[in-house]
Amino acid sequence: MEVKEQILDKSLCMFMRYGIKSVSMDDISREVGVSKKTLYQHVSDKRDLVKQSFEQYLQADEAFCTNVMMETKNPIQQLLNLAKHLVENFSQMNPSTVFDMQKYYPSCWKLFDHHKTYIENQVRQNLTLGIETGMYRKELNVEIIAKLYICLVDASINPDTFPPKVFDRVSVFVQLFDYHLHAIMTAEGTAYFNTHKESLFD
Repeated sequence: MEVKEQILDKSLCMFMRYGIKSVSMDDISREVGVSKKTLYQHVSDKRDLVKQSFEQYLQADEAFCTNVMMETKNPIQQLLNLAKHLVENFSQMNPSTVFDMQKYYPSCWKLFDHHKTYIENQVRQNLTLGIETGMYRKELNVEIIAKLYICLVDASINPDTFPPKVFDRVSVFVQLFDYHLHAIMTAEGTAYFNTHKESLFD
């Protein structure tokens, strides 16, 4: 692994675990095992490091999602696989990470706006496949449901709506996922979901 890749990987892990504001460039330098001089050969400052770290994270996330959508032909199994991936990510994320980015790194937070557009497109594809395969109700309006899903995701990570001291982020997402699927599935889809949901709800 190249030095820059190590820097971005370890920085992301620290940002996710401790939040962004509490992690200094000195902390990153010690964690990676390189001098600050070497660190600054690859990034211009902390803001640049945050941006590049999360750019790499989102690129990897989108690659994973695209692969799941291409390889999995059952729409409900697609969502189960993606939800498990998201739950694993959420379980590793400090609640302050989102707050720190929104408040102190708004330009970096805009990366997630682009990511939401990607997710919305994936939701449309999943809905279309679900209707075609009889797993989702045929009367669903794909455009409206896709946008409603994004609104729910936004609400789930909003600390004003779900204060992290009161609500566990993983539990909120699992309930959101369950709510979304039960709103769109047919009897056939529900039967499939009930026999395959253990991987997410265990």
